[in-house]
Amino acid sequence: MGLFGKSKKEREKEYMSKINVTACLNQDFEMTIDDIYTIVGVGTVATGTVSGGMCREGEVAKVNTSGNILEATVTAVDAHTKERKPNGCAYRTEHVGLGLRGITKEQLKKGDTVIIQNANKYGKVD
Repeated sequence: MGLFGKSKKEREKEYMSKINVTACLNQDFEMTIDDIYTIVGVGTVATGTVSGGMCREGEVAKVNTSGNILEATVTAVDAHTKERKPNGCAYRTEHVGLGLRGITKEQLKKGDTVIIQNANKYGKVD
């Protein structure tokens, strides 16, 4: 136990135990976009709360923008939590920023949905 409560390692273990990684692998990743930025060296960054599944850096994402489907590659995942070490993944219920290559800020708007099909990719995980 740390001086001010639980140690960082204990908090991380507790946080990761709340995330059901097996269930996340069996669901398709879905995130509704809250905001869009352009960051020098990263490119287009879309932020939002993950509503299902998980994603990793390097995966191909489909962005549903008013009926049009755009493809982009996830170049960076920035999970906005201090409870765990960054591992290049985003899980359900986390608020994250996704670096997207192949898409511009002007092509996206608030409310668009980012989807990655995980269920087919990883198969059924027990």
